Amino acid sequence: MTRLAVLADVHGVLPALEAVLAEKDVRAAHTVVVAGDVVSGPQPREVFARLKAMGDRVVWVRGNADREAVAMARGTFTGVAPDAVSPWAAGELTAAQVE
Repeated sequence: MTRLAVLADVHGVLPALEAVLAEKDVRAAHTVVVAGDVVSGPQPREVFARLKAMGDRVVWVRGNADREAVAMARGTFTGVAPDAVSPWAAGELTAAQVE
């Protein structure tokens, strides 16, 4: 049987992500589905890099905050930012992370 872990709403908080990834059931999972809203928070680059380092084990599902962050980083966001952190977090992402 394939083990699956689903993570959502990390919102750029690396210590919380690390705590969840350290859980026995998550460590044992063959696949980790990241169900969106990953980078909009205080440590966007670090959270993205940590998940990206897990390689093909991670399946990415982009959430609304992720779509907004990409649009903000590219300068194409036309809405009203939901908070003050989102535009800042978007600006912290590297070009490769935005892609």
